[in-house]
Amino acid sequence: MDERTDSSQRIIGLAVWTAGLALHAAGLLAAWRFHTGNQPQVAAAAAVLLVASSLVFVLPGLFARQWYATRSTFYGFTAAVTLCLPGMGIIGCLFALLCAQLLLRQKNKTREFKLSLEADLGDDSRWITRKRVGQVLADEIAIEPVIDVLQGDDPDLKRGAVKLLQRIGTPNAVGLLRQSLSDQFPEVRFYAHSALTELEDGFSKRIQALNAKLKEAPSAQTYRLLGQQYRTYADSGLADEIARRQHLESCCDALIQSLDLEPGHDQTMLLLGQALLELGRLREAWLMFEKCARFEETVSEAQLGLAEIAFLKRDIGQLAKQARCMAASDAPRPEKADPLALFEFWSTMGRASHG
Repeated sequence: MDERTDSSQRIIGLAVWTAGLALHAAGLLAAWRFHTGNQPQVAAAAAVLLVASSLVFVLPGLFARQWYATRSTFYGFTAAVTLCLPGMGIIGCLFALLCAQLLLRQKNKTREFKLSLEADLGDDSRWITRKRVGQVLADEIAIEPVIDVLQGDDPDLKRGAVKLLQRIGTPNAVGLLRQSLSDQFPEVRFYAHSALTELEDGFSKRIQALNAKLKEAPSAQTYRLLGQQYRTYADSGLADEIARRQHLESCCDALIQSLDLEPGHDQTMLLLGQALLELGRLREAWLMFEKCARFEETVSEAQLGLAEIAFLKRDIGQLAKQARCMAASDAPRPEKADPLALFEFWSTMGRASHG
């Protein structure tokens, strides 16, 4: 639809509503005068005007069918309500139309904001997947447009940004949602609070579902998934430090249960070692990482864990030994960006010290 066609349709719509409201107002005025003067001819005029005000929404279909085709349902409903409810029918329909236009305008603004983000990130024609957004946020690329919107003065765009952050759900996104709890606009604060609540409810429901599944049929895989869910919850930024430690403890308990059912599972031992390290239980974490270092798929991340423990203990000799092991290792490197960068750093240090 070009601009000229859209403009002409707007003019027709405005003319229809203006004529309908004018005839309706004249009919109500005539009805009031009949009530005060009790003149039959005035009553007949009022009835004619009220019927005419409803027919205004039907007659354009005879002359502007292409325009009327997209509006026939709503305009027919308006005509019927106006005829049956002379007092409030046309006013109620007009109010509903204005509310619908307002909501559509808000939706379009939010959509434009999302499309602009998608264009800025160069994600082809698809919307951003959760995994891609997490990677981009880690590089502080996608977060910039959201920050700009949240620092602006448009509440509609801010609400769209809040919904987008809820969809992303990463720790950086949660941090921005927490900042939005003190926004100047009450509706933005409400949306931010609702988004955080829904994210927490999502974690709670997934954990409850896994616990229910374990009651029916305990398995090492389900315990491992439960441990991963607790770990993700702990790292989400939703919990305070006390709750975070509780989630990490629950993660360890679930992973230990998984190892009881499936001893020696490399990925489970790695996850357990990382959770123990986060809790500061260094001796237990060291034992887990030593076991993981025997498996090719987990040796690189296990060596990273051992190096971090040595660093925390200020054991320079052990740290240098782990760095040399990483430099000499031909095992697959960590897939995640941060562990990979750290592994390359320690590998470089190991090669330098060995040389």
